Amino acid sequence: MKPSFWLQSWKEGGVKTSFHRQDVHPYVKFYAPDYFLRGQRVLVPLCGKDNALMWYKERAEHVIGVDLSMDAIEQFFQENNLNYSQTGHGRYEADGITLFNRNIFDLTSADLGRIDFVYDRAALVALPDELRQRYQKKIDDLMHPGSKCLLVTLEFQPYLGDTPPFSITPADVHRYYGDAYIVDHVKNVSLPNHRMVEKFNLDFLKEHGFILTKTAKKQLNELLYFWPLGAIKSS
Repeated sequence: MKPSFWLQSWKEGGVKTSFHRQDVHPYVKFYAPDYFLRGQRVLVPLCGKDNALMWYKERAEHVIGVDLSMDAIEQFFQENNLNYSQTGHGRYEADGITLFNRNIFDLTSADLGRIDFVYDRAALVALPDELRQRYQKKIDDLMHPGSKCLLVTLEFQPYLGDTPPFSITPADVHRYYGDAYIVDHVKNVSLPNHRMVEKFNLDFLKEHGFILTKTAKKQLNELLYFWPLGAIKSS
Protein backbone atom coordinates (compact mmCIF):
# COMPACT_ATOMS: atom_id res chain seq x y z
CA MET A 1 0.00 0.00 0.00
CA LYS A 2 1.14 3.53 -0.65
CA PRO A 3 1.94 5.54 2.51
CA SER A 4 -0.65 8.11 1.43
CA PHE A 5 -3.42 5.53 1.97
CA TRP A 6 -2.63 5.22 5.69
CA LEU A 7 -1.92 8.89 6.23
CA GLN A 8 -5.26 9.80 4.70
CA SER A 9 -6.99 7.04 6.66
CA TRP A 10 -5.86 8.54 9.97
CA LYS A 11 -6.76 12.05 8.90
CA GLU A 12 -10.28 10.95 7.93
CA GLY A 13 -10.82 8.57 10.83
CA GLY A 14 -14.06 6.59 10.79
CA VAL A 15 -14.35 3.45 8.71
CA LYS A 16 -10.82 3.58 7.32
CA THR A 17 -9.34 3.25 10.81
CA SER A 18 -11.92 0.78 12.06
CA PHE A 19 -9.07 -1.69 12.63
CA HIS A 20 -8.30 0.22 15.85
CA ARG A 21 -9.62 -1.67 18.88
CA GLN A 22 -11.01 0.12 21.90
CA ASP A 23 -9.63 -2.64 24.13
CA VAL A 24 -6.55 -4.82 24.43
CA HIS A 25 -6.84 -7.88 22.22
CA PRO A 26 -7.57 -10.97 24.38
CA TYR A 27 -4.72 -12.90 22.74
CA VAL A 28 -2.31 -10.33 24.20
CA LYS A 29 -3.59 -10.86 27.72
CA PHE A 30 -3.36 -14.65 27.37
CA TYR A 31 -0.09 -15.06 25.45
CA ALA A 32 1.84 -12.03 26.75
CA PRO A 33 1.13 -12.02 30.50
CA ASP A 34 3.16 -10.21 33.16
CA TYR A 35 5.63 -13.01 33.90
CA PHE A 36 6.43 -13.51 30.21
CA LEU A 37 7.04 -9.83 29.48
CA ARG A 38 9.48 -9.15 32.32
CA GLY A 39 12.79 -8.07 30.81
CA GLN A 40 11.43 -8.18 27.25
CA ARG A 41 11.82 -5.48 24.63
CA VAL A 42 8.67 -5.46 22.50
CA LEU A 43 8.16 -4.20 18.95
CA VAL A 44 4.71 -3.28 17.60
CA PRO A 45 5.01 -2.52 13.85
CA LEU A 46 2.32 -0.39 12.17
CA CYS A 47 1.06 0.26 15.69
CA GLY A 48 -1.37 3.13 15.11
CA LYS A 49 -2.60 4.04 18.59
CA ASP A 50 -3.11 0.43 19.65
CA ASN A 51 -4.11 0.16 23.31
CA ALA A 52 -1.88 -2.90 23.60
CA LEU A 53 1.05 -0.47 23.64
CA MET A 54 0.04 0.47 27.19
CA TRP A 55 -0.20 -3.21 28.17
CA TYR A 56 3.37 -3.74 27.06
CA LYS A 57 4.59 -0.43 28.50
CA GLU A 58 3.35 -1.39 31.95
CA ARG A 59 4.81 -4.92 31.90
CA ALA A 60 7.81 -5.17 29.57
CA GLU A 61 11.28 -3.65 29.86
CA HIS A 62 10.44 -1.35 26.94
CA VAL A 63 7.95 -1.17 24.06
CA ILE A 64 8.67 0.29 20.65
CA GLY A 65 5.94 1.21 18.18
CA VAL A 66 6.33 2.25 14.56
CA ASP A 67 3.75 4.07 12.45
CA LEU A 68 3.67 6.34 9.42
CA SER A 69 0.97 8.57 10.90
CA MET A 70 1.95 11.31 13.31
CA ASP A 71 -1.78 11.79 13.93
CA ALA A 72 -1.95 8.27 15.39
CA ILE A 73 1.12 8.81 17.56
CA GLU A 74 -0.13 12.13 18.94
CA GLN A 75 -3.55 10.63 19.66
CA PHE A 76 -1.94 7.75 21.54
CA PHE A 77 0.07 10.01 23.83
CA GLN A 78 -2.85 12.40 24.38
CA GLU A 79 -5.46 9.71 25.05
CA ASN A 80 -3.16 7.98 27.56
CA ASN A 81 -2.11 11.23 29.26
CA LEU A 82 1.57 10.62 28.60
CA ASN A 83 4.12 13.41 28.55
CA TYR A 84 6.54 12.77 25.72
CA SER A 85 9.50 14.38 24.06
CA GLN A 86 11.14 14.16 20.66
CA THR A 87 14.56 12.56 21.01
CA GLY A 88 15.58 12.15 17.38
CA HIS A 89 14.36 12.09 13.80
CA GLY A 90 10.78 10.87 14.00
CA ARG A 91 11.46 9.45 17.47
CA TYR A 92 9.16 10.23 20.42
CA GLU A 93 9.57 8.91 23.94
CA ALA A 94 7.78 8.67 27.24
CA ASP A 95 8.71 6.52 30.21
CA GLY A 96 8.95 2.91 29.02
CA ILE A 97 7.87 3.57 25.44
CA THR A 98 9.36 4.81 22.17
CA LEU A 99 7.24 5.57 19.11
CA PHE A 100 8.79 6.09 15.70
CA ASN A 101 6.98 8.20 13.13
CA ARG A 102 8.90 6.41 10.40
CA ASN A 103 8.53 3.78 7.70
CA ILE A 104 9.28 0.35 9.19
CA PHE A 105 11.39 -0.47 6.13
CA ASP A 106 13.75 2.43 6.91
CA LEU A 107 14.53 1.33 10.46
CA THR A 108 17.39 -0.92 11.54
CA SER A 109 18.52 -2.75 14.67
CA ALA A 110 20.72 0.25 15.40
CA ASP A 111 17.56 2.38 15.62
CA LEU A 112 15.43 -0.07 17.58
CA GLY A 113 17.88 -1.98 19.75
CA ARG A 114 17.31 -5.56 20.88
CA ILE A 115 13.88 -7.01 20.01
CA ASP A 116 12.67 -9.99 22.05
CA PHE A 117 8.98 -10.03 21.16
CA VAL A 118 6.95 -8.75 18.21
CA TYR A 119 3.21 -8.12 18.34
CA ASP A 120 1.63 -8.11 14.90
CA ARG A 121 -2.14 -7.76 14.88
CA ALA A 122 -2.68 -5.26 12.06
CA ALA A 123 0.57 -5.19 10.08
CA LEU A 124 0.81 -8.37 8.00
CA VAL A 125 -2.91 -8.28 7.17
CA ALA A 126 -2.58 -4.65 6.04
CA LEU A 127 -0.08 -5.40 3.27
CA PRO A 128 -0.53 -6.96 -0.19
CA ASP A 129 1.51 -10.08 -0.88
CA GLU A 130 4.53 -8.43 -2.51
CA LEU A 131 4.94 -5.97 0.39
CA ARG A 132 4.10 -8.72 2.89
CA GLN A 133 7.17 -10.70 1.87
CA ARG A 134 9.39 -7.63 2.12
CA TYR A 135 7.89 -6.83 5.53
CA GLN A 136 8.48 -10.38 6.76
CA LYS A 137 12.16 -10.14 5.81
CA LYS A 138 12.50 -6.78 7.57
CA ILE A 139 10.98 -8.11 10.80
CA ASP A 140 13.12 -11.23 10.53
CA ASP A 141 16.24 -9.05 10.29
CA LEU A 142 15.23 -7.28 13.52
CA MET A 143 14.67 -10.47 15.52
CA HIS A 144 17.23 -12.85 17.01
CA PRO A 145 17.09 -16.65 17.46
CA GLY A 146 14.78 -17.42 20.36
CA SER A 147 12.72 -14.24 20.01
CA LYS A 148 8.99 -14.65 19.50
CA CYS A 149 6.12 -13.04 17.63
CA LEU A 150 2.42 -13.06 18.42
CA LEU A 151 0.80 -12.87 14.99
CA VAL A 152 -2.93 -12.36 14.45
CA THR A 153 -4.40 -12.81 10.96
CA LEU A 154 -7.82 -12.86 9.32
CA GLU A 155 -9.00 -15.45 6.81
CA PHE A 156 -12.16 -14.86 4.81
CA GLN A 157 -13.97 -15.49 1.55
CA PRO A 158 -14.65 -14.05 -0.94
CA TYR A 159 -11.58 -11.94 -1.77
CA LEU A 160 -12.24 -8.23 -1.11
CA GLY A 161 -9.87 -6.65 -3.61
CA ASP A 162 -6.75 -4.54 -3.34
CA THR A 163 -7.37 -2.72 -0.05
CA PRO A 164 -6.75 -3.99 3.49
CA PRO A 165 -7.41 -6.08 5.40
CA PHE A 166 -6.13 -9.00 3.33
CA SER A 167 -7.05 -12.62 3.91
CA ILE A 168 -4.10 -14.65 5.20
CA THR A 169 -4.50 -18.39 5.68
CA PRO A 170 -2.48 -20.68 7.97
CA ALA A 171 -0.82 -22.04 4.82
CA ASP A 172 0.26 -18.48 3.94
CA VAL A 173 1.80 -18.04 7.40
CA HIS A 174 3.77 -21.27 7.01
CA ARG A 175 4.92 -20.08 3.58
CA TYR A 176 6.19 -16.78 5.00
CA TYR A 177 7.71 -18.07 8.23
CA GLY A 178 8.12 -21.85 8.05
CA ASP A 179 11.76 -21.86 6.92
CA ALA A 180 13.13 -19.93 9.90
CA TYR A 181 10.48 -20.18 12.63
CA ILE A 182 8.65 -22.70 14.73
CA VAL A 183 5.03 -21.90 13.85
CA ASP A 184 2.46 -22.73 16.54
CA HIS A 185 -1.12 -22.21 15.35
CA VAL A 186 -2.70 -21.46 18.73
CA LYS A 187 -6.07 -19.93 17.76
CA ASN A 188 -8.63 -20.58 15.04
CA VAL A 189 -11.85 -18.73 15.83
CA SER A 190 -14.89 -18.28 13.57
CA LEU A 191 -16.40 -14.79 13.76
CA PRO A 192 -19.83 -14.99 12.10
CA ASN A 193 -21.04 -11.81 13.83
CA HIS A 194 -18.04 -9.66 12.96
CA ARG A 195 -19.01 -6.38 11.26
CA MET A 196 -16.97 -7.35 8.18
CA VAL A 197 -19.22 -10.35 7.49
CA GLU A 198 -22.33 -8.25 6.92
CA LYS A 199 -20.53 -5.27 5.42
CA PHE A 200 -18.77 -7.30 2.71
CA ASN A 201 -21.25 -10.20 2.50
CA LEU A 202 -18.57 -12.72 3.44
CA ASP A 203 -19.14 -16.46 3.32
CA PHE A 204 -17.02 -16.82 6.47
CA LEU A 205 -14.48 -14.97 8.59
CA LYS A 206 -11.90 -16.55 10.88
CA GLU A 207 -9.31 -15.04 13.18
CA HIS A 208 -6.07 -16.97 13.59
CA GLY A 209 -3.43 -16.61 16.26
CA PHE A 210 0.15 -17.84 15.88
CA ILE A 211 3.19 -17.92 18.13
CA LEU A 212 6.29 -17.73 15.98
CA THR A 213 9.65 -18.62 17.50
CA LYS A 214 12.72 -17.70 15.48
CA THR A 215 15.28 -20.48 15.14
CA ALA A 216 18.87 -20.52 13.88
CA LYS A 217 17.82 -22.82 11.02
CA LYS A 218 17.96 -20.12 8.35
CA GLN A 219 21.42 -18.96 9.37
CA LEU A 220 22.65 -22.57 9.51
CA ASN A 221 21.28 -23.32 6.04
CA GLU A 222 23.00 -20.21 4.66
CA LEU A 223 26.27 -21.23 6.32
CA LEU A 224 26.12 -24.74 4.87
CA TYR A 225 25.23 -23.39 1.43
CA PHE A 226 28.31 -21.18 1.26
CA TRP A 227 30.66 -23.48 3.18
CA PRO A 228 33.47 -24.80 0.91
CA LEU A 229 32.86 -28.47 0.23
CA GLY A 230 36.53 -29.20 0.77
CA ALA A 231 36.24 -27.93 4.34
CA ILE A 232 33.80 -30.70 5.27
CA LYS A 233 35.95 -33.74 6.10
CA SER A 234 35.41 -36.75 8.24
CA SER A 235 37.53 -36.89 11.37
